Amino acid sequence: MTTNEIAETEHEIVQDYQVKEKIVNEEFKIWKKTVPLLYDTIHSYTLDSSSLVFQWLPNYTYSESKETISLSYVIGTNSSDSSQNFLKLGSLDLPSTLAPDFAKEVPNVQNIPIPPVSVEDSSNFRITTKWKQSGVINELKVSEDGVNVLTFNSDGVIHCYNLENNDVFNYKYHKLEGSALEWVKPDFFLSGSKDYQIAYWNSTKPSTPIQLFKTHKGAINDLSSNPNVRDIFGSVSDDYTTQFYDLRVAGSSENPVLSHTNNHIQYAIDFHPDIETLYATAGKDNTVNLYDIRNHNVPIRRFFGHNDTVLGLQWDDTNGLISWGLDKRVILWDLSSLDDEFVYPSESIDNSKKKTSSRVDPCLRFIHAGHTNRVNDVGIHPRLKNIYGTVGEDQLFEVWKPKTLLTEEEEEEEEEEEKEEEGKEEKEENEEMEEKEDPHQEQDKDEEQVKEEVQEPVKEPVKEPVKEPEQVAEKDEKEDDKINDVKANESNTEANDVEMDE
Repeated sequence: MTTNEIAETEHEIVQDYQVKEKIVNEEFKIWKKTVPLLYDTIHSYTLDSSSLVFQWLPNYTYSESKETISLSYVIGTNSSDSSQNFLKLGSLDLPSTLAPDFAKEVPNVQNIPIPPVSVEDSSNFRITTKWKQSGVINELKVSEDGVNVLTFNSDGVIHCYNLENNDVFNYKYHKLEGSALEWVKPDFFLSGSKDYQIAYWNSTKPSTPIQLFKTHKGAINDLSSNPNVRDIFGSVSDDYTTQFYDLRVAGSSENPVLSHTNNHIQYAIDFHPDIETLYATAGKDNTVNLYDIRNHNVPIRRFFGHNDTVLGLQWDDTNGLISWGLDKRVILWDLSSLDDEFVYPSESIDNSKKKTSSRVDPCLRFIHAGHTNRVNDVGIHPRLKNIYGTVGEDQLFEVWKPKTLLTEEEEEEEEEEEKEEEGKEEKEENEEMEEKEDPHQEQDKDEEQVKEEVQEPVKEPVKEPVKEPEQVAEKDEKEDDKINDVKANESNTEANDVEMDE
């Protein structure tokens, strides 16, 4: 190529980059305008440097006024220059109404103000403790009880920090840096590195791993332990394979117990929290894939929504799945819509090597578009429902909760409850109005009723007419005549009887 041709190519690359940046900025402006419609709460903070890792601690505390709750988190730095890197322990405040035990802790709900949605709120983020690191933190995992924090650094060393007694353990085995960590049991964890190896550790014995797995032929990208069968775990690698291992099998010749070769490199894997045979993967094919381990060659379902490589995924309760990647998107998936009809988009790939779909996936529930560069990590709070934290290459640290939308059934139930409450309130108001009526009015009513009773005419008994004396005498004479006639008839009858006898 000539000098002019090289210059023209560079100019085209610069122009293309500028156009993309302009589109990203416009999309971000549109997103900021729609924030009140999309979120119940959101807080954003600009970090001193971008971060590759972020995780919540499970516990939270109420403020003295009960208006807010304090959440704790751990975050790592990713300094581009030779400056010191740190693991930081921080906290931030959120409205106490988001806590699951809010009604119990704060019975008088009406006195708790709900703060407005605010995107930029740097004063709410506080750093309480930090630990120096020998390199950039590539991966971070918090134990289920929130006591121990694992970090995998760019120098290949793993550190474990006990947040209760401040003990620190160092685990040195891997020759290269790694980005795969997974707690298996309270004192046991797995690590995967770019040296193609997986190590199984006892956290109380940092000298050497318990067991090694060397079956991959590429860098280990992610690990996932089955929460229902703790001895089973899976891994994805740059060698295009997904492999499954059984910790109960001592011999390395029998592991992996299952292996599957993918069409694209996968960067993330996660087992379902309740269904032991269900797991999900995601990677360079820009899709999230749902599998049953009993038929691991073909996915049960593929989820379409990302338009670039997916870097991570995690289950969010039994029906929820969250994924993030290079397309600056964080997508929440709802598996309760799996039965809805959906046709996969064309398998053809355009010039930009991005899948396109003419119809929205029915399982796509929400898209968080608050970042202007790749999303590096997402944390799901283990106790506060739908509270997420995200960090990206744009140096933004965001904490958010999507707008709560009711289903049709929930809306109908809410309407019925509102009608019942309105009816009860109306009845109570009527009763109170009757009780509060003026007592003089009641007295007037009683007096009017008495008057009506007094004014009503009294009915006299009907008297028979009085007979005159003459009429009485005449009546007596008639009765005497009747008696005499009867006697005469009796005498005649007796005489006739005598004659007959003779």
